[in-house]
Amino acid sequence: MTSVHLSPLKYSAWGKPLALLLAAGLGLTTLTACASQDDEKAVAKADEKLSVENCGTTITLDKQPAKVFTVGTAAVELLDAAGATDKIVGRSGEFGAPLSEDVKNPPAEDLIVDPADPTTENILTAAPDVVFGYGLFNANTEELDKAGIASLTVNGECGHDAETTSDEVDLYTVTDDIRRLGKLFKTESTANEQADALEERIKKNHHDKVGHGSAAWVYYFSSSDPLSAYGGKGISPAILRSAGMENAYADEKDAYLTVSTESLLQKQPEWIVLSYGLYGETKDEALKQFLAEPGIKALDAVKKERIILLPGSASSPAPSAVAGLEELVKQSHELAHDH
Repeated sequence: MTSVHLSPLKYSAWGKPLALLLAAGLGLTTLTACASQDDEKAVAKADEKLSVENCGTTITLDKQPAKVFTVGTAAVELLDAAGATDKIVGRSGEFGAPLSEDVKNPPAEDLIVDPADPTTENILTAAPDVVFGYGLFNANTEELDKAGIASLTVNGECGHDAETTSDEVDLYTVTDDIRRLGKLFKTESTANEQADALEERIKKNHHDKVGHGSAAWVYYFSSSDPLSAYGGKGISPAILRSAGMENAYADEKDAYLTVSTESLLQKQPEWIVLSYGLYGETKDEALKQFLAEPGIKALDAVKKERIILLPGSASSPAPSAVAGLEELVKQSHELAHDH
């Protein structure tokens, strides 16, 4: 690119020499040409094919995505951290659970097209470039592919559906996901800044050795569902490990388990971590439901009042998992000191 540099001479508005006028004209032509070239480059860049890693495979997108359909709250949180919630054109799979209070730019509530697993029609109607979430259980991915809609899975949810495989998850899986989205949506500056801040918080609360006892992390998916627990896969056991706790169900290969009081009594974990808000229930409601389980008060952790209550978002493979780690460490120290 050629540019013209002029000396800082002072001239009256009507008395500029010819050389200056010619130079100004040349500069205008040059700037116009540069602007045209920049526009062409921007269009070409937007049309470039993009490759993105997705649960051990590489997906190629025909162009940079401008519209995304989310499945689950983790997807919304991750997009928020990456500075890309303005790309959301449809939401689903949140099951009435609130978004984390840490979400800076929450998408509109009227974007929720289905509180449960979305259908193919839900997604096609929203006309996104990409579906991003915990997986698709009620939609036909082949039909989406034909429509040019790519399916991306939250890194911490790989293996959740039948079409993806999973690697071991830790809290850095969350920050890796934020950086991945930053590259995908060209918001690297925001994404990297947020990921760096989260990694500092992880380091501050991480315990290298397990020394705070065993814990069972339990929850209710709805008011009518039986008691469940997190198994050996996923972000929840990773949070327990980072807090220096041993997962009582670490030997279970599945991420989500239905458990009984008898099972908990056999395990006798030193801590109970109880999620609340997964279907909109309050902290007190979740605790009341848990303590009403037949025989549950025979648990040592219940007798010693070593029950840690965490919001449902804490078990999500998103930035709120880091807040969950911080709260888990804080409450465990306070309860251990009190008892």
